[in-house]
Order: sequence, then C-alpha cells, then structure tokens
Amino acid sequence: MGNRDDHINNSLIDQITKNYNLDEDIKRHPGFGKPLPKNLLTGDIYSNFLNTAKNAGYLPTWISLQKEIREKIALTLNLIEKDSEKSKILISIDEINEKIKSYNNACPSNMQRGRISLENIAKQYEIWK
Repeated sequence: MGNRDDHINNSLIDQITKNYNLDEDIKRHPGFGKPLPKNLLTGDIYSNFLNTAKNAGYLPTWISLQKEIREKIALTLNLIEKDSEKSKILISIDEINEKIKSYNNACPSNMQRGRISLENIAKQYEIWK
C-alpha cells in the first residue's frame, strides 16, 4: 500500500508543480494583465484576425501563393516574348493553374481568381499585380 500512496502523492505534487510553472510562464507574457484592445472585439472578426496575424509576423498561405503566382506569370510572359517552345510555355501555364487552384482553396471567396490560358495571360498579369 505504501508504494501506491507514494505514487499518488508524487503524481499530485508533480501536477501541482507543473501547473505552478505554467502559471508563472503565463504571467511573464508581455500582454498578461493588460486589457484586450477594444477594436479586437468589434467589427469583422476575419479582418481583426488578419490584422493581429500581420502584427505578429504571420502571412497566410494564400498571400505567399499570390506572390509566387505573380512571379511565375512574369517568367512565363518572358518565355512568350523570347519565342520559347510552346510546350515549355504550356507547361508553365499548367503549373500556374495548379498554384491558382491551391490559392483559390486557401483565400477568401471574394479574392478567388480564374484560370490562365495562353490567350489571356497578359491580361491576367495585370489583374495579379
């Protein structure tokens, strides 16, 4: 019986110590004890999230995809201007469209974009700028 009681006491003491350490870590946080900003609880929740995330240095995946797509379109336009092989250009356009598909799945619905083709790539580049 002594071993069981010792085990229960040790795990209880371990748990109390762990909780105390966690509380101390929370109290050391720079925002601890300060009220939340008033604008955080008003207006559009999504916009508030984006502002908070932006201030914390976080970029949503769709924003980084947007940049990649814009750069890939520019490279493809350079291939077209240099009269590169049509197969290389079409492969590049297919890669762009795959990125656009990922982008559309990740971004807000009002930010979604259409597919790119050889005929509309110059116009789409202006839209993606």
